[in-house]
Amino acid sequence: MRADVLHKLLGIRLDKALLCAGLMVVLSVAAAEKAGDYGAKLREIYFAHQRLLALREACDQALPAQAKAGEKAYAAWQARHKALLNELDARLTLMIRGASKDEKEYMRNVGKYEGAILEYRNDKRDELLAQPRDGMEQFCADFRNYLTGSGSDFRKEYAEELRELRKRKLPQ
Repeated sequence: MRADVLHKLLGIRLDKALLCAGLMVVLSVAAAEKAGDYGAKLREIYFAHQRLLALREACDQALPAQAKAGEKAYAAWQARHKALLNELDARLTLMIRGASKDEKEYMRNVGKYEGAILEYRNDKRDELLAQPRDGMEQFCADFRNYLTGSGSDFRKEYAEELRELRKRKLPQ
């Protein structure tokens, strides 16, 4: 689900410029190391997943009676994307490690960036929850259908970005 599609579904602004500043710095520094914009590609896919989590959390909070159905739909999506999510986490970890001068700084940076990512996700969730409740039930049903449908395949949706990322091999 790209930002423009999310914008249409949510009726809220999902501006990439709102991405967490701390994470953007680390990813931008690493991206500058090589030609191409590795950091931007990783950021785009990584934050697309964070937006999905925010949408799921908003639906769970707004409609607690439907939380089980939302959990089941997300679990199905997550199972289909397990390898990709692990790869994204590994790539992010490598970038944070590369931007850290030693193990102590790395540990501080991990905490800082995890906090920034959580803040981003919570902000997106809160933006959705602040919207008028009209249509929320239908929106959440559409979101669950999206998660379980073929249109939610990040490998297809972000194929170009993944090709760019995978030019840089992960250590085994």
